[in-house]
Amino acid sequence: MVEFFRATLDDNVILVCERVRASGNTFYAAMPIEVMRASVKRVFSTVGEDLAAGEPRAYPAILAALGVQRSSMGVAVSSIMDGMWHGFERVSEALAERMPGDWEAALYWEQMRGDLAYRGVAALADAYLEAREKVVRSQADEIVRLSTQVLPLYRGILVLPLVGSVDAERAETMTAALLAAVSRHGSRVVVLDISGVPAVDAEVGGRLVRAATAVELLGAQPLLVGVGPQAARAMVLSGVDLGRLTTLADLESGLQHALRLIGKVIADAPS
Repeated sequence: MVEFFRATLDDNVILVCERVRASGNTFYAAMPIEVMRASVKRVFSTVGEDLAAGEPRAYPAILAALGVQRSSMGVAVSSIMDGMWHGFERVSEALAERMPGDWEAALYWEQMRGDLAYRGVAALADAYLEAREKVVRSQADEIVRLSTQVLPLYRGILVLPLVGSVDAERAETMTAALLAAVSRHGSRVVVLDISGVPAVDAEVGGRLVRAATAVELLGAQPLLVGVGPQAARAMVLSGVDLGRLTTLADLESGLQHALRLIGKVIADAPS
């Protein structure tokens, strides 16, 4: 079986590539044919190694590497598995055509085929998912970082625009960023803009109040802006107690109020 596999490898690679491209697999259809053949031959060669060794090792290892690579390219797992299926199917067909009476070789191949397929898919899926999770975690960390950017709006005034939900972890990060910025800039007013927060319930309201209280302890005046009709109604229904926290409808109103607090006004230039 091992000798037969190696002897028919090149022909099988060519035929498998043709079948995969004809199947409508968009990923492989877009790949240059020579590159595709080299990739398929590399995978086929690991199958030959495992057939000789009698244990799947090289094949699962190369599929794990492919899982990481293809994940970064956004290729679906089903596209890779489609190529695998065509490859195994072609070897079974070639074996039946050229060695029709060798049941021992056929039995060995089918047993190894099942083991190779199982371990290969497991290695591929594990590597693919792990790579995707790393990307998602990295993106989530970047979103949190960008969504807790405290911006100097005017000398003595900071603004924190919030977009998305405010869970416990994000509230902690937000508060730490606020306190660091107030201390660094010596700010007197901090504007918390929640116009991008989809829902403000009792828990979210409590987190905002705690952040505002922490800001007050550093001697700055917190303002809560972006409280629209829906947010106001939701806070009332959920029993949110904003205490002495000043609320305003939008960022423009918040800026005007913040400027008054530091003794500044916005005046139109004379025409």
